[in-house]
Amino acid sequence: MWKVYALTFCALFISGCANNETKQTAFDKSLYSGKPVEALSNDEPPVNEEEAISRGDVALTSNNTDLALYEYIRSLTFDDGVHKDKTLYTIGRIHESRNDFELADKSYRASLAENPNHIGSLEELGKLYTKQGRKDVGLSYYLRALNADQLRLGGLGGITANNISSENILSLRYDEKSPVNAYNGLGVLYDINNKHEIAQALLRKALEIKPYNESALVSLGYSYYMVSDYRKASYFTNAALNLNSSNEKAINNLGLIAIAKGEPRKALDIFGQRMSRAEALNSVGYFLILRGEPGEAIPYLQEAIDQSPSYYAKANDNLERALAMVRAERDTSKAFLQ
Repeated sequence: MWKVYALTFCALFISGCANNETKQTAFDKSLYSGKPVEALSNDEPPVNEEEAISRGDVALTSNNTDLALYEYIRSLTFDDGVHKDKTLYTIGRIHESRNDFELADKSYRASLAENPNHIGSLEELGKLYTKQGRKDVGLSYYLRALNADQLRLGGLGGITANNISSENILSLRYDEKSPVNAYNGLGVLYDINNKHEIAQALLRKALEIKPYNESALVSLGYSYYMVSDYRKASYFTNAALNLNSSNEKAINNLGLIAIAKGEPRKALDIFGQRMSRAEALNSVGYFLILRGEPGEAIPYLQEAIDQSPSYYAKANDNLERALAMVRAERDTSKAFLQ
């Protein structure tokens, strides 16, 4: 009888080992980038997904990103894992922090294969594709992030590029976990597409989610500059500078606003906060040219050349452009009078 029990136990043990083997897949080296994995695999393997993720978290806290990646990818080998979408998102963030955008993209896409409504992965893909100049693709991912967030909050979603409006943006639900960067990114894209009312609604929603969002404040200020509402443009741009007085975009935008308001000397002082005198003079001249005021630009450009005659080629080029525009205007006026 003892022999029967022993044989039965051995059979169950062997069967159990076989079942454990089927619960794991191979380590996915295609998601890894770093030192050879052999140098990271001296410890006992994790027994489950949770242990592997915990090891990855400890490594990431210690800024050992190679080991963190290795442990997170090991957590994906467990077929019964329930955190794969979140883990793949974290893997993508590590790759993105290393400027490895190809592996970041692959990781975020793998996350969406596990969970099509993973808000973080949708948001990051929107950012990646926008940075690559594929703005339509970036916009679609940002919209998906917004819709996924509405579903999370018990809403309906359903916002598309065809039906988005300032009205339905106002009705969107949000909390502190809502994808503020997706709202901000969409706002910038709609400003680029000259849909400023939609852009402003999106950026205001971003500020409702996170009132002290420096990027959203800068973007909203620039949006109002684009529609010549210089009072609001100044307000939001200065609000960003109150958070970070060295924000270069905000300083630059404040200079643009001053030029648009007919205050080039004020713009010169603003630009002078972050660049040399010659560069600031050239910038004022350049933006005056863009506003169709070449005659106003000429003295600033001439002074820029005087400040740095041997090196400031940009000011010379801009001066030639301004003089050519002034001559063209005079020729047009003469022709009209004749």
